[in-house]
Amino acid sequence: MKKKIQHFLVFFLMVSAVSLFGQTIKVPNFAVATHPFLINQIAWQKDGFMIELTIENQSPNGYFCASKHIYMQNIRNKKKLFMIRSENIPVCPNVYRFKWKGEKLTFKLFFPKPDTNIRYVDVIEKCKSNCFSIFGLILDPEMNEAINQGYNAFDNGDFQKAYENFKKAIDKNTAYPYGFLYANIIKVLAEQKNYTAAKSWYKKLQQKDFLDEHAILEQISKEDYFDKLK
Repeated sequence: MKKKIQHFLVFFLMVSAVSLFGQTIKVPNFAVATHPFLINQIAWQKDGFMIELTIENQSPNGYFCASKHIYMQNIRNKKKLFMIRSENIPVCPNVYRFKWKGEKLTFKLFFPKPDTNIRYVDVIEKCKSNCFSIFGLILDPEMNEAINQGYNAFDNGDFQKAYENFKKAIDKNTAYPYGFLYANIIKVLAEQKNYTAAKSWYKKLQQKDFLDEHAILEQISKEDYFDKLK
């Protein structure tokens, strides 16, 4: 399913692992990003919270830097936690100049530790131009696991289990304000040729006020099965 739904602007990977102490999640899920990011891991550390990212250069003369003004924002109450420091990334106006197209740069951002009840955040760079954002980063281990099980089931052709896991992630996280999970369910149902149920979920998506609604609806409109959702 990884290839099948990447055009839904779902820039997350499929495998998530939580340490024995619940302090680290490998490649956590998120809704959408402005740049070609991979989030390698997030970690609750003794003195704060760390996000490790990799960005891939897509330009012959590409360069990258990070502003000092980056913050994590609690999606529910808009409370901001400002970055304390970064590693392996120049602070603007200094830049890292990529040597070739496709080169990857891995770096870390460090923040104050978020409250344990925060389940998802946006990561936002405040700058004048070409600022990056990562929307809907999921901190909750259980939600990440349900989503990953959904992808694994889809890859193995178990569409019913995929549906159940994506629905579980939705039902247990009704405050999550991004709609990519609805798009995933519609994709699963379309693969099953269950267009009646897919149409019902499409209507639910239209009735929601998701932050990524426009992008999700636009991408669904390009699918082969779109006419069957009307």
